[in-house]
Amino acid sequence: MQVRGMLSVVLAGALNYIFVNSVSASAVPSANSASRNCCRHIPGDAGWPSRRDWARLNSTVGGRLVATIPLAHVCHETGPFAAYDAAACDGLRQDFLQTGPATICPAPGEILNPYWQNNTCSPFTASVASCELGNRPVYSINVTGHRDVQAGLSFAKKRNVRLVIRNTGIDYLGKSAGQGSLALWTYHLKDIHITKDYESPSYTGPAVKLGAGVIAGEAYAAVQKAGYRIVAPECGLVGFAGGYIQSGGQSQLVTAYGLAADQALEWEVVTPEGELLIATPEKNTDLYWALAGGGGGTFGVVLSVTVKAFLEGPVAGGQMVVKTSNKTALWEAVETWYHKGPSFVNNSRNNIQFFVTNDSLTILSFTMPDENDAAIDTILSTYIPELKRLNLTYNLTKANFPSYAESFVDAYGPLPYGDLCPSFPIISSRLIPRSTVLNKTSNKHLMDVYRNIVDDGTWWIGCSFLNVDDKPGSARPPHPPNSIHPAWREAVAYCNPQTHQPYDWVNEVTNTLLRQKLVNDIFPSLEAATPGAGILPEVDPTYKGNWKDTFYGPYYNQLLKIKHKYDPHKLMYGLFAVGSDEFRIDPAGRLCTV
Repeated sequence: MQVRGMLSVVLAGALNYIFVNSVSASAVPSANSASRNCCRHIPGDAGWPSRRDWARLNSTVGGRLVATIPLAHVCHETGPFAAYDAAACDGLRQDFLQTGPATICPAPGEILNPYWQNNTCSPFTASVASCELGNRPVYSINVTGHRDVQAGLSFAKKRNVRLVIRNTGIDYLGKSAGQGSLALWTYHLKDIHITKDYESPSYTGPAVKLGAGVIAGEAYAAVQKAGYRIVAPECGLVGFAGGYIQSGGQSQLVTAYGLAADQALEWEVVTPEGELLIATPEKNTDLYWALAGGGGGTFGVVLSVTVKAFLEGPVAGGQMVVKTSNKTALWEAVETWYHKGPSFVNNSRNNIQFFVTNDSLTILSFTMPDENDAAIDTILSTYIPELKRLNLTYNLTKANFPSYAESFVDAYGPLPYGDLCPSFPIISSRLIPRSTVLNKTSNKHLMDVYRNIVDDGTWWIGCSFLNVDDKPGSARPPHPPNSIHPAWREAVAYCNPQTHQPYDWVNEVTNTLLRQKLVNDIFPSLEAATPGAGILPEVDPTYKGNWKDTFYGPYYNQLLKIKHKYDPHKLMYGLFAVGSDEFRIDPAGRLCTV
């Protein structure tokens, strides 16, 4: 089945099915009306909003309150959403396997990460299994502006309902999901405004204002057409203004310009108290600082962000593959590659994305802004002799592109989505400090850890060499203070250990064992080999480490103060988000304060 056709059926059904009663009262423990309001209500609680309450909210937001109907309802014969259609289900299964993110992201209330779906309504479980909402929001407001957000915030606070923010749902940690929740669905905030002469006390020059629903691929296409480039992710489906930029924002242009959050000029945001604010380095500066690195879904609902744009121009690109059965030689080559990594990106504007398996080192993309392909030969001039010394063959291809957007398409696939969007990986992340790879002893230890991770062929490690050091005199433009973890400034690489094999939709035990391997073995060994480094939200939700330090570093306490200032009623929650230890999930799935 075609993705768009499937979604049109689901959306049409949802828009005409506003008042679905998704959970019967008898199915949910009473808990004395959500334990005297320390817990958010869920369907079945005495305090759950009535049909009339929801109808009033629907009227307030102009009829844009959408009831969630799980995409896989066509695969089930039982449950409140069952509408079994064998042919439609077969098509949906193919869509999940072949174009997972492109299928799920545009659908209101859906969840990309299978961990949070929890098989409550899956296209791969038996048709006799009941189709339930599970962690999906009960309703979503299709947000068109700040008044819709204000209405949602007010309703959630008044009716004691859990609130989440959802754009595309590319969300490893489940911030955009929650049992019994109301979602603010920002996916259709698609405005893009480009100006050549943005002016503020901290910056003068070209800029682009992106609505919260603009995905990276849409942004790339729009700014290229106007003659510019911006710092944005490799996955074209990622919503730019959400957790991506609010958590820092990796890109193949970060060595040239800094992280995405370094580019932020102003945020248009509705606070949890319902106040519409503009946060800049000069106005509402604490909120600006927190949003630029402190994590999404925490300090307010971002409607748009304005970021610096840079003149488009030529980019040198290329790929290289080293593949061998000689593991001793391979790992010596990988060790040398890492040791030389800082020299590839120091005093330059280069990014290099690559991955390591048990029999190969593959450079997926050299990205060298405003250079020609001779620059690739220059940086490899000290590395190629090492490959020859080890009797390793390599395949190197180089190309010159007239723009970054065209180099992006060559490396990552056609816009707007590209080919690098994660489907359903079991994944984690880690920054690799420059000091680790420059020291031969610690670099050797790191390579031993890598080899142990990938040796049996189950896992691979994807990385990007980068440099976002922002000390005076660096190659990157200056930026206002922000809350990006300082470990970024000391890093030479950002890496993701992840599984080769696709998510096993049939045998959940397989996924559980892989997840246990990741959180109990792989990630602790990486942490031990890279002391003091940080991580990004691309981390498994069962992570057991010191999340306050690894996500936020020395800024956590200041971020918490800002969180309390702007969200005094604790309306916003997300796993590993600032202040998240002030909440708990009760056995019935309610979000509760502690």
